Amino acid sequence: MARLGGGSPWTEDAPVIDEATRVFRPIDANLDVEGLPQSGTGQATLFTGINCAEAAGRHYGPFPHSTSKPILKQHSVFARLKNAGYGVDRLAFANAYPQRFFVHAWERKRWTVTTYMARKAGIDLHGSDELRAGNAVSAGITNDRWRDHLDPTMPPVTEAAAARRFHEIGRAHAFSLFEYYLTDKIGHEQDFDKSEAILITLDRFFAGLLDHLDPSHDLLLVSSDHGNLEDLSIKTHTRNPVPLVAYGAGANVFRNANSLLDVTPTLVDLMTSR
Repeated sequence: MARLGGGSPWTEDAPVIDEATRVFRPIDANLDVEGLPQSGTGQATLFTGINCAEAAGRHYGPFPHSTSKPILKQHSVFARLKNAGYGVDRLAFANAYPQRFFVHAWERKRWTVTTYMARKAGIDLHGSDELRAGNAVSAGITNDRWRDHLDPTMPPVTEAAAARRFHEIGRAHAFSLFEYYLTDKIGHEQDFDKSEAILITLDRFFAGLLDHLDPSHDLLLVSSDHGNLEDLSIKTHTRNPVPLVAYGAGANVFRNANSLLDVTPTLVDLMTSR
């Protein structure tokens, strides 16, 4: 992770980086709305560029607020890229989900922000078959949690192998999204040892990606919908800035990003101007 930050750890003291192929800066996740940011409105804002917390009148999560759903349907990064001429075969959501996730989502009509916007845009959602075949990535990056809690026959995957897999998915598509949630889950648990373990996993994953990325061709974007893991003294989210990392081709267009509102519109502008 320090490699993405120009050698600095991702803390509030990390210097802002503004280079042609690397931007590293803090951005706001509070969106001028009181209270602690939540995943439902934070993710919807990050992936649409529209202030969904303001539209809802509050921070809301973890699922999409009713006011966010039409915004996600019309203005998600997937929808925007489709409207710009990118076919669904050129857009990918890399995460794999177990069958019980789909059963609960259909029964309760409660899809996450990312699965909701993918479905509405006609983007395939992956399950255990795709994960086993190497065409998707577990939400935990490695398959350890899947093997421990869902299916012990699922082949093990290292962070480096998962990174290579995600890079292959990315190279086969114009835009690919991967969502990682354990930084939030473990932050709520306030468990230092688990926090250290998932940061090591992330570090190895990003190191693997950097080994494969061609900064003259590929672009990697990393951000978050809210803070949490950076302060284990509390079990809630925080109002701290979140990191925005842009590494590779066109990274410098993100140099003026100030909040979650700026990420998707800047990305879509970049992809439609090529």
